[in-house]
Amino acid sequence: MEYSPITTARPRATILAVIIAGVLCIFASSLKADTYRWKDKDGNTHYGAAVPAEYADQPYDIINNAGVVIEHVEDTSVPMEVRAEKKIKKKREPLISEKTRQQQSDKLLVIRYSDEAEILKAQELELAQLGYDKKVINQSYENTAASIRAQIAEAANQQRAGLPITAEKQQEIDHLYLRQIKDDKKRTAMSSRESRIRERYQEEIERYRYLTGEPEDTDQAPVDQG
Repeated sequence: MEYSPITTARPRATILAVIIAGVLCIFASSLKADTYRWKDKDGNTHYGAAVPAEYADQPYDIINNAGVVIEHVEDTSVPMEVRAEKKIKKKREPLISEKTRQQQSDKLLVIRYSDEAEILKAQELELAQLGYDKKVINQSYENTAASIRAQIAEAANQQRAGLPITAEKQQEIDHLYLRQIKDDKKRTAMSSRESRIRERYQEEIERYRYLTGEPEDTDQAPVDQG
């Protein structure tokens, strides 16, 4: 029996493709994994995916896939799990403390405004822009509502005339209702945004008064009434 070269080549190509894919996966995973570097008792440097048990009490380095040392472990008495947990906790800690953040915010507040009138003016400008956006959305909502009423009236006239409502007409009405729902959500979101703007500026005014207000002098000598 003669064997066709085409049928025998296909299994070989498939096997080769699987092997290549496996090698690429191993190579990709090796790039993502960190490498450990340690020294043996003779001072020779070794690299590997993990520190061998016989050298677990020796200091070692953790190197990323770019060849940069990202951590040097000197105290090996701390388990790896504990170090990993501390490392994650350290990453989650804020870059600056809440006190420092408040101090920076206070400095910017005093620099940005020279008096309370400027804070109120900034609030008016932001609310004016929001008011324009609300006006556009409200107009869209009203136009859509008017279109819905017109389409429903037209459909009712068709029914009274004994004509069926077409699928296109029903789809157009449904589309208008969806647009109205979206506009209504936008109106609700803008109302919430307006409340947040007013609250934010009110907080800034109160903070500005606290920072710029002169403290009362309680150590004044009593006035001679005689």
